[in-house]
Order: sequence, then structure tokens, then C-alpha cells
Amino acid sequence: MNFLLDPPTKQAVHHNGFKHPPMDGSLTIPELYDFHYENNPAHPVFVYKNAEGMLSHLTFSDVVPAAHTAARVVAQRAKLDLGGGGPRPTIAILAATDTITYFATVLGMLRAEITIFVVSPRNSPLAVAHLLSKVCPSHVLVSPEAPIQDLVREAIQSLGDGVTPTILSMPVFEDIFIPGVRFVPLPPRLRDLSSTRIIVHSSGSTSFPKPVTWNDRSYLQVAMVPLFGAHDLCGMTFGCHALAMFHGIGLNFIAWLASTGLVMATFPPVSPSVTPTPDAVWNGSLATSPSYLFGPPVFFEGWSRESAKLPFLRQLKGIVYGGAPLQNPIGDYLVGEGITIYTLYGSSEAGVYGALFPENPGLDWEYISMNPHCAAEFVPLGDGTYELVVIARPTTEMTIINTVFNGQNAYATSDILIPHPVHPGRWKVLGRMDDQIMLNTGEKINPGPLEEILCQHPYISSAVMFGQGRFHSGVLIDVKKQYSFNPSDTKKLQAFRNDIWPQVEKVNAEAPSHSRIFKEMIIVADPSKPFVYTPKGAPKRKVILEDYSTEIDRAYNEADNGSQITPPENLSEESSLTFARDVVNTILKHPAKDFEDIFECGCDSLQATWIKQNIAHALNSSVPKGISSVSSNFVYEHPTISSLAEYIMARVSQSQDVAKRAPDLSSILASYTKGFPPVLTDLSSLGDVILITGTTGALGSAALAKLVASESVRKIYALNRRSKQKVEISERQKQALVARGYNPEIAKSPKVVLVEGDLTKGGLQVKPHLREEAVCYNNKKSPTTDIFVAWRVDFNLSLASFETAIGGTRALVDFALSSPRENPPRLLFTSSVGIFRNNVATAPIPETSLDDPTSALGQGYSESKWISEHILYEAAKSTPLRPIVVRIGQISGGLNGSWNTSDWVPAIVKSSLTMKALPDIKGACSWIPLDFAAEALVEFRSSNPTAGTIHLVHPQPLLCRDVFKVFSDELSLPIRPFAEWINILEDMINGRPRPNSSRLTSNQLLDTIPASKTIDFYKRSLEQEDDSKDAMGVPNLAVDEALAASVAFKEQALSRKIEPQDVRIWLQYWRSVGFIH
Repeated sequence: MNFLLDPPTKQAVHHNGFKHPPMDGSLTIPELYDFHYENNPAHPVFVYKNAEGMLSHLTFSDVVPAAHTAARVVAQRAKLDLGGGGPRPTIAILAATDTITYFATVLGMLRAEITIFVVSPRNSPLAVAHLLSKVCPSHVLVSPEAPIQDLVREAIQSLGDGVTPTILSMPVFEDIFIPGVRFVPLPPRLRDLSSTRIIVHSSGSTSFPKPVTWNDRSYLQVAMVPLFGAHDLCGMTFGCHALAMFHGIGLNFIAWLASTGLVMATFPPVSPSVTPTPDAVWNGSLATSPSYLFGPPVFFEGWSRESAKLPFLRQLKGIVYGGAPLQNPIGDYLVGEGITIYTLYGSSEAGVYGALFPENPGLDWEYISMNPHCAAEFVPLGDGTYELVVIARPTTEMTIINTVFNGQNAYATSDILIPHPVHPGRWKVLGRMDDQIMLNTGEKINPGPLEEILCQHPYISSAVMFGQGRFHSGVLIDVKKQYSFNPSDTKKLQAFRNDIWPQVEKVNAEAPSHSRIFKEMIIVADPSKPFVYTPKGAPKRKVILEDYSTEIDRAYNEADNGSQITPPENLSEESSLTFARDVVNTILKHPAKDFEDIFECGCDSLQATWIKQNIAHALNSSVPKGISSVSSNFVYEHPTISSLAEYIMARVSQSQDVAKRAPDLSSILASYTKGFPPVLTDLSSLGDVILITGTTGALGSAALAKLVASESVRKIYALNRRSKQKVEISERQKQALVARGYNPEIAKSPKVVLVEGDLTKGGLQVKPHLREEAVCYNNKKSPTTDIFVAWRVDFNLSLASFETAIGGTRALVDFALSSPRENPPRLLFTSSVGIFRNNVATAPIPETSLDDPTSALGQGYSESKWISEHILYEAAKSTPLRPIVVRIGQISGGLNGSWNTSDWVPAIVKSSLTMKALPDIKGACSWIPLDFAAEALVEFRSSNPTAGTIHLVHPQPLLCRDVFKVFSDELSLPIRPFAEWINILEDMINGRPRPNSSRLTSNQLLDTIPASKTIDFYKRSLEQEDDSKDAMGVPNLAVDEALAASVAFKEQALSRKIEPQDVRIWLQYWRSVGFIH
């Protein structure tokens, strides 16, 4: 084909077994993927770190069938017949979907020859409406995130009369990556290489970005560019965590991967997709070990300031940036540190300009040579600079022509470049002829239309926006003479900013989010240093920006270190919440409620930065230096107003009230960690013998059933406290098993020895003959594993009420260390996720010791668990004991639906029947079924977790509101906001019944509304409510060690999720025991 040049044969030279595709135009991009499916099925396409912390690879044999499936899913939703002939419609994509799913969906639609219109979700509603009106797609694929849904709704409303596109759901990963299904390829189509395949759009820096069409020829020419580079990219992993698939560079990677066999490292394919913050991108890159790392300049600029990150960057084959300038001092510094820098240079309108991956450019990293498929001409501008003009030729396909050069159709880029002083053919980009501002995020701003809006204000003579190479923009204002003032008068400056603010808000409403102007970035011209104008009356932008460079630098410094909102003089819980609310809702376009995710309310990275700066300023003003370390990423980690307020107080509390109680827990801990006994080693290991406490409880009885069923277990000592009602232990054990759906004959197993007694600070209190057998170890029945399950569950008790249990923990340690076995028995202690009750982080908490006691403060139950955990950690440090702390989350019903009626979930359900409403509880339910939890716990005894800690929560939680929706349907109860539900509960407690309800006596209240006993727990949970956390404020917990420790846990994590039928079985059980009617 004469539209493609012959490349050097450099790709896949060192990659055995990879068959390079024909790059002669005989196959289109999607057909190249079909080629790879047939010839390179095992070659990886994507790599990512999965939920188990391991690397997952998706090969051509995975991705190509998924792409074909995606096309069928889209066709089914759009009611298209892929088997018929004729033209296909244009379908837009407006989504924030994960990279893998977006990639596969685009590829599948290309294969089906459905024209794709890729729309950036960073556009304003008016810009989206304009684009839709120009392109007229029949359908729009939309992802479910609230900001995306709002953007589409507002855009559609702005369209007015005419044809409105049909909104469809964007496929998710599970829709298209379906294992075990036979691959049936899409039917072939007659190809027309000139037909439009993809529609992208220009930067969107004004209210009216322009659509740009790509066809098969232009897309194949993009695919050819890396083949002319100096490096073989086959099998090379590219860190693409920061890549946006709705940008041109993202679409280019589809072409480059097809032509070279490179591998894309991404975030895992989850919904909602992972926000590519600098920290998330960095961690994703570390996990996937790329050869090359792609990112926007602002990321590399930030990482360059952290010396600890330089070794990783140095060992890469190169870092790759594009779409925006990298600051020269930063680039030079990185190169001086031994880091190779590559630049991507091109445009949506005319494709890729620069050569990709030449020989190491060294200190000439800013200078670019043109690639052979770009017919470049350089037009002198008379001052030593040149404009790049791209000529339309068969090997340079273009669909947009805006000029004629020497009689040939061409595209004038408006890019200003200068030649290398020594090396001909290498060029450096200086800026834009049309004054376009390129931020260091990769976003672009065309200031002209925005400045025109500002100048409509009666006080403003002219406006000049700035921000080249910065994170956000600002504006210089020349005030009309009759309103002029000295901007050094801060009161007058503040008053002026307030006066013109409504007009600035008009600009912010019209412009894309990255073009937003903040008050602190409004600079007023000094009358003593007036603007310089051209003879036609236009401001001389370059001269003005140079004149005011000092003021601009000062404004950025003040913005970085200052505060737009005055913080309170004293930070308390109340003032912190008010301050966080003021900060967030002053900056957001649409105010957020205290417990709403601000990013779901439309907060973007620019707004997050301003929120961070205001809160950091308040903390730096209020907290002594050295006390508080403010995370650079804390807004993403605490994405609600309430959690931001908690974060503020957590930092303040390091030197205030909460810290005063921490020594109390530490001193109690010290009293239980003195004088561990010496280890006896008279008996070698002779089998698997278990001592387990609490087998008449739910988890204990289920664990007993699993232990009896295990062939590796020889003997089980089941220790339980004596019954106050003097019921025989054998009868109690049978009842416990039956209640949870297990065979009562398990209690009669010859493996089981039922023991009545107590573990106290004084040791194990049991009958003498049992102590002789199970404790004195003068025979071969000494335990190999001790499982400590028994613990009093009452959230209203103080720490003092748990001292007996804490003493029992120390007794169990002594008990284990007295074993004559070569190695002391493994000791499994069932702790609780409740120790994180004051933890405000939303990032998954690792399975390791929690050294800060303040996290557990405020509840005797959680405080006692923290102390007991640390008794075990201290024992591990100074003795051969290797305990395992298992932090257990909420356990749901057993095999027969049995769920302790004193738990908070059944209490809510029963109370709601009287209150005539169920609560809408935010967050996830990482609840783990009883049988599942018991099997995992028993298997944990053979594990060796890195830090002696395991989290037992469901790794694939579902939304709490989905569970309560089933309750609602089954009980015919409406769902009310959690705050409203608590208000109803409080009214019932205080004798203020709702309409059509009667006042309850105290006994009736406790009987029919058991939630009344724990209203403080629900109030606290409401304060901590967050969609990013588990229900009732429990933070996200890592489960890597759990997945590694138990085969059952890993397998059932995928198969044993809570289903609507489980909820119905719980209700059936509660009815069967008379708890509800």
C-alpha cells in the first residue's frame, strides 16, 4: 500500500516466538489484533496487580475475544444488526471506565466498523452539547459515575430541539471478559480505508472544541511511527496507569501495541475505575515493573522532588511524557540523575509529529526530530522561530486542511519551534502562535474566548490569562482608569475580586474544569506598570507576562502556601467540621453533603489541590511543627467532608485529648507483658492437636465442625465457660451446633474433648484430670494449635470489664510457652476490625500490627482487643511463640441463616419493623458468611503471615444499600436516609412517636426496638459513613495475607458472595426463633 512507508526490521528481533504482523496496509488495526489472536495468542497485552496482590496478565487470547464480545454488547444495547450490510451508526463514548475495558470496547467497535466518537469527560456541559450537535451520534455510551451522569444530563438538556442521542450503559469488565465461552469472531466487513473510524476532538480549551476524524489510513500511519524508532519495543512493558483512553495518546497506544507487541501496565479493571493520582500511579508502577513509564509532566515534576523515587526512575529504559511541556530545570535535573526522557509530540488534527524512542537524547531531551510519516515543513516567523506546517501526502493522511503550502494542502499547527543550535533536523517547541496555554497536567487552554467574557465586566479594560507549564491558570486584569486602584491595598484588592467574581464564575461555567480561575489567582495591574498594547489596541501578551513575571510567581507561591478560607482560631470537632464544609463547598461547583464523596460530586484534581492547600494551611497554623505530618494525598484518602474533618482532628489530637488516653492502654499492656515463662522442649511434634475456646458461640461452633471434619486433626480440646444455668457442656455444645445448622453428633466425635473452665490471669482453670491431660503435657496429647475465640461482646462496657479476658490472653500465652514440643503451639487470636474505630484512612489498611492505641480508643471492647493483640506481638518479639492475630469483620448468617439476634444488623431489621422504615446505610458490606469464616480460620493455623496478622473480611464486598434493598422488598418497608432513620429512633426513645405510632413503655422499647440500646453506635457510624469504607465506618482492610493463608478463603472469595437468597434465609431464621414476625 502506497500510504505506508517501509520500516526498518527492528521489532521483535529479541522476542522469540513472536510473529510480527504485516505492516503493509493489508490489515487494519482491529484486523492486526485478529492476526495476533491467531499467531501470538499467549503474548501479553495487559499486566496489572490484582486483588490478591499478584500480577495478572491478559493475553491476545483474552483481549481479542473480549473486544468482539464488547462489540456485540454495544450492538445489542443499541439494537444494531452486526450481520447485515450497510453503513453503521456513530456511537459516542463519554466514560471514565478503566483502561482495559475502554481499550477492548473501542477495539471491538472498530472491528465491527461502528464509528466511535470519543468525548473527554473533562469538557463542560456546553462543550459536550456542542460536540454532540456537530457529530450527531445515535447513541452515547455512558459510565455510571455521578459526575459523568450529571455531565451527560446537562449536555442533553442544553441541546434543545432536534434529535437527542440515546443513552446506553458503557460495558464493564465483567460484561466482556467472560472466561470459558467459545470465541466466535465477528463477521468480516468490506473495508473502505477512507471511511471515518474514530472521531476525536481538539483540546476543548474553549467552549467549542472541534471534532476531528480519523480513518484506517491515518490510524495505520500512527501505528507505523514506533517502527522507525531506535528501540525494539516487543514485550516491553509501558507503565500506562496515568493514561486516559479518551485522549489521543490513549487511542495511539491501541495502534502502537498492535504494531510492536508492547505490553500495557494498568490499574486493575474495576468499577469505578482507580483515580490516577500521583501516588496511585507510582504504586501501580512499582507493582508492575515497567520498562518505560508514561505520565503527564506534573507527575514527573512532583516525583523529581523525592530523592527516594529517583533510583526507580533511573533503572527504567525511559520516562515518557506528552501533551504538555516539562519544565526545563526539572528535565535537566532528571537527566543529570541518569534518567532518560522521551517526548511524545503530535496533535489530534495531524497525528504524530515527532519520532518515537530515538537513541538516548541525553541533555537534548527537549529537541525532537520528525518521524518519516510526518511531512513537516518549517515556516520562518522572522525572529529565529518557525511554525510547523504538515503537508498532506499519501504517507501523511489528514482529514483537516486549514492552509495551502507551495500549492499543496496542509495543516498549519500554530506551534512555534526553534532549531537545535548544532544538530540539524532537531526542534524544540516554544509555544503556540494562538497563545494556547499548556498546563503541566497535559491540559490546554485557549485564553481568547475566556478573556473576552471577562472583559464584558464594566470594571475590566483587558485580561491576559497565564499558566504555561503550571498546574492551574490565573489572570492579569487591567482595570479601567475610572476604577483603578493600587493592588497593594489588600482591602481594595479583595473588594475588587469580590465585585468581579460573578463574571469570573461565568468564565468558570463556560470553560473546561482545568481552565477554572480561583480568586487568589486574579492579579490586578499596577497603575505604575500599565499594560502594553498594539496599535490595534490588543494587549501584547508576551511583553505583559514578562513584565508581571514576579507578581505571577508570587501569586503561585501564595496559592501554594496560603488559604482562601480563614481557618478557625481553635480547631475542635465542631469547628473542624464547619471549616472542612466551608472549604469544600466554597471550591466545589455543587455543594456536597457531609457524607457524600466529593469526587462523585464533581471534584477534580485541581479542586482537590485547592482543598488540600486550605486544610494544610489550617493545620500548619494550628498544630505545632513536628506533631502533624500532612499527607500530599490526604484529600483522595479522605474524600468526604466528615472524613476530612476527622483527618484534621486526628492530626490535632496527636498533641491534645486523644493522646492523653494512649498511655493508659500502653501501661495496661506493660502489666501483661512481663516475665514470659521459659520454653520447655521435651516432646517432639506428634500430630495436630487443637485447643479452642468459645465453641458454644457462633464462630466457635462452626470452627469445631470444620476441625472435626479435618483429617489432619487428631484431638480437639473445646474449652468453654461454665453455664450459669448449670446446663451440661455436652448439651450446650449440641444446641450450639444445631442452632448454626450443623450435625449435633459432632459433639460426640472421639476427637472432641469438651472442657469446662476459664482462662484468667491466674491461668487455665479446669478440672484436675483434664489439666493433667491437656495442660501438664506428660503425655502425647499436648496441643499444636491454640485458637482463642471466646470473648465477651458488649460495646457499652468499659475497658475495666474486659480485664478478665485480657488476663486470659496472657494466660494462653503462658499456656502455649509451657508446651514441651520442639516449637510452641501456634496461637490464633480472634481480634476485631473494631480496633480501627478511630482510623480515618480510606486506603486499605495492611495486615500488620497497629502500634497507635488511639485508633482503638473510646470503646472498652476495641481497647481490650488492641491490648490483647499487643500481648501477642510482644510475646513474639521475646519468645519462640509465633502467634497469629486474626482481625475479624462482620460475620453474617450460618448455613441455616442463623445470625445472633444481638448483632447490629438483626437489631436494625427488627427495630425497623416498629419504626416502619429501614435505613439507607452507605458503604460496603464486607460481611463474611459464618461457614466461610470458620473454614478460613481453621486453615489459617498452618500459615505464616509476614507480620503475624490476617484480616478476615470479604475481599469482594457489595454495597450495603443493595442488601437493605432486599430487606425492604421482603418486609415491604421503605428506605429512609440513615440520618432520618436515626432521628426516628431517637424520637421513639424519647417518647415522641411518629404519626400512626403509639408511645412505647421502656420494656416495649427494648423488646421491639433493640437498636435503642446502641443508638450511640449508630450515631457514630453516621458520622463516619462513607461510600469508600465498609458499612458503619469500618475502613478498608487489605486481605493479601488472608488470600495467601487459606485456599478456602481464596476460592470462596470468588464464589461465596452474599446473594438475595442469603438475606431471605436470615429473615426466615429470625422468624423461626421468634425474633421477628
